[in-house]
Amino acid sequence: MPYFALVNNSVVQRVERVDRSVMLDPDGNESEALGQAFLAGLYPGTDPTEFVLTHYPVGQPTPYPRGKYAGIGDTWTGTEFVSPQTEEPTP
Repeated sequence: MPYFALVNNSVVQRVERVDRSVMLDPDGNESEALGQAFLAGLYPGTDPTEFVLTHYPVGQPTPYPRGKYAGIGDTWTGTEFVSPQTEEPTP
C-alpha cells in the first residue's frame, strides 16, 4: 500500500494510505502524480504537490529511498524526510 505525507511548510502534518489502484496509469504503471491528485481531491484547499510519497521499504532495493518513513512532525527537505531534532536535557 502506498502512503503519502501531507507536507505544509516542510513539516509533515499527516500520513495517508491510498489504494495502489488510484496510482495506476492506463498502462498499469504507478504514478506518484496520480496519487497526489487523488488526495488533493479529498482535501479541498490542498495542492497535489503537498502530498509526498513515503513508504515502508518492503521489496525495495534501498531501505528508505526518501530517508525514512514519514511521521507527523518530520521535516521534508525536498529529497528526504528527517526526524525532528530534540535537545538533550541539561543535568
